[in-house]
Formats: sequence, C-alpha cells, structure tokens
Amino acid sequence: MSNEIVGMIDISTLISAVKPKERTDQYVILGAMFALNAHVSPVTAKDISNLLKLHLGVKAPANVHASLRAYTAYASPMDKGPPLRWSLTDQGIEHLRLLSGLALSKAPDADSFKSDIGIICALEFPELAAVLTALGGKNAWKEVGDARHTHVYREATMTTVDGTKLRVIATTSTSMGLTAAAIATTQLVLQFRPRLVAMIGIAAGTRSGGKQFGDILVADPSVDYNSGKVALENGIREFQPDPYPIGLNPRLRSVLQKYRNANEFFEGIRSRWHSATPLGPNRLHLGPVGAADQVIDDEKRILEIQKNWRKLIGVEMETYGVYRAVLESPEPKPRAASFKAVCDFAAEKSDSWQEYAAFMAAEFASDFFKQEWASLWPKT
Repeated sequence: MSNEIVGMIDISTLISAVKPKERTDQYVILGAMFALNAHVSPVTAKDISNLLKLHLGVKAPANVHASLRAYTAYASPMDKGPPLRWSLTDQGIEHLRLLSGLALSKAPDADSFKSDIGIICALEFPELAAVLTALGGKNAWKEVGDARHTHVYREATMTTVDGTKLRVIATTSTSMGLTAAAIATTQLVLQFRPRLVAMIGIAAGTRSGGKQFGDILVADPSVDYNSGKVALENGIREFQPDPYPIGLNPRLRSVLQKYRNANEFFEGIRSRWHSATPLGPNRLHLGPVGAADQVIDDEKRILEIQKNWRKLIGVEMETYGVYRAVLESPEPKPRAASFKAVCDFAAEKSDSWQEYAAFMAAEFASDFFKQEWASLWPKT
C-alpha cells in the first residue's frame, strides 16, 4: 500500500495549485511531505525524493536532505537515524497553505489506511522472533515510526500469492497482559492505520477437542473472563460474570473456516520446522478464548471458566485488550484477529513447546494472509 494515496490532497493537486514559476524546491518538498503525511508519521529524505522524481522527473530537487536542513521552521528531524526522519511542522503546513491557496487539513484522510497488517506480540522472544523469521528474517525488516513513542516498530513487505505487496508493521507490548496489549494496539493503529491488526503468539489450550501442541487458536470471541461482580450470597462468596465478548469480522471468520481441517496446509508449515513435532496433526480451532492478567497453573480454575464458556478453547493474557482497542479505534476501523498456538495446557506448564508454538502461529498467520488477502478484501 503506497503512502502516496494517504493524504487528503495528493502531490499532483499541490503541484498544479501554483504556476510553474512558483514551484520552487521548497514548495514541492513541503508539498511532498504533506502528501506523505509527514505531519502524522515522519518520513525520510529518500521517501520525499522518490515521490518527487515520480511526478517531476528530472525537474525534481537534486538534494532533498540538504534542503530539509535549511527549512528549520517548516521541517523538523525526529530521530538520529539512520535514516533520519523528518516531520512537517504546523508552521510548514501553514506556509504551504498560504502558497497553494488550498484548505489543507492536518488530519489524515478518514477513508484510507496507511498500512495493511499491524502485528502485536506480547514477547520479543519467542513470539516476535518467530514473526520476523516468517517474513524473511531480521534483515527483511527496518525500524520505522516516531522515536517519541514508547514502542519500537518494525516494517517489512509481504507478497501475496497474486503478487500484491502488503505493508506490515510489527511491535511488542511493554509487558504481558491486557492493559499493555491495548496500549500497544491503540498506538499502532493511530500511527500506522493498518487495515487489519493481528495478535500473534502462544497460549494455553483446553484439553477438549483433541488439541495438540502447536494447534492454532483463533479467538472468536475473545472473553475477559475476570469481568464481573464478586458477591456474598448466603455466606458464600460467588463470582457473577458480566463479560463483553468481542468476535471476529464475519468475512474473516468465513474465510478462516476453510482451514479447520486443512491437513496439507498444516503439514506444509510443519515441514519447515527442523526439530521435534507433536505426534498428531496440527489443526485450527475457532472459539471462545479467555483473557485475563493472570497465568493459570490450576486445572480447577479452567473448569471454573468453562462453567460460563463451555466451548472454551484456550486462555491467554492479551487478545481481549487488542480486540477492544480495535473496536474503539477511530473510523475507518481495522479488522482484528488473534492467532495463538498451544504451548501448554494451563495446569501442565512447560516451556518445551513454546518455540514450536510461536513458529506455528507466525507461519500460519503469514501463509494465511498470503493465500487469502484477496478473499478478505474483494475488489469491487
């Protein structure tokens, strides 16, 4: 997805708004920054230069980097780099507004997205490490975003089976848990406006349904099982649940259903893992996944949760925060999905399968999006 279509006014409109003799280097550079949304997310001199070369050819400014350093009131460096990233200041927008005569808004286009997939992981290892590997390895990623924000963001390109290039942004929350996941998701959505947010990682599975280590759990819905009221009735303390479950987008759910018994698809993923695998085949499970800020190592607690959610397929600590942040994000809202693979069975804690589970979750999500992106976003 190209940054050129993000702004409310594109570079062509800005260039044609003034006479040829008024298209100074300063004007077109500031115009390119506005078209690239540099007032929202800083851009590099190369980003600006590439856009101007596309539209102006040989008439594009020769040394954008030097020009930016001279525009101290209009363009501001936002990090040390490399590469150095520049933000268009409020004064720069006002200057561009006066020169162009256009009603330039600081807000990005409410009807467009800036990226395709935003990935949230709870842990750098093994979860994010598996995501980086699934999309080409560490060298395929570059750090992006504004250094003033807490989280470190990485960007890579995913190519679908039909050749579509997808812009992917990935980050980790500052700690495990619902609150940290919700904050990380909110900041990612506001900065990069992804079309879809994916939570990728590991979880504890329930024993029902013949689950194996590495099986994929897709939360539909995600449930905050700790939400409710603790009351004392007849001398007995009782928990009365009051959840607010959040499910999948219907189209996303329908496409995922195809992978419930996709043995060949899963075998293709497993063949890329060069260590021990479970004896049985891996599968996809869609159903209620419980979320709360607690690690469960007690089989009785799982049974308590299943009293209210008899079809519970697993428990973890982040997805509800991600789903809730997406649900309450600005329009146009992204879709959300959680791909977590079984690494243990709650009361049977072990670290032995964590790396395998993280691998399965990352590879499944990556292969699914490559295969099904066109199905998720049919062209009209």
